[in-house]
Amino acid sequence: METVVTKKPLVSEEFSREAPMIAARLDCPEPRRFDPAGRRLRNRIILANAFAWIVIILLIRVIFF
Repeated sequence: METVVTKKPLVSEEFSREAPMIAARLDCPEPRRFDPAGRRLRNRIILANAFAWIVIILLIRVIFF
């Protein structure tokens, strides 16, 4: 005996979780904008840190190997 199984969603579209989540996201304040000067400073610090690590690694290789 064969039975036909219909696929019905367990939660109706009216009560879907997506709608409240989208609505809640719209109520959030706009994210802060970072000033470009602070971003430039951060980027320079990151580059200086990377350069310093490269120099340290090269010095260790020259001294010990």
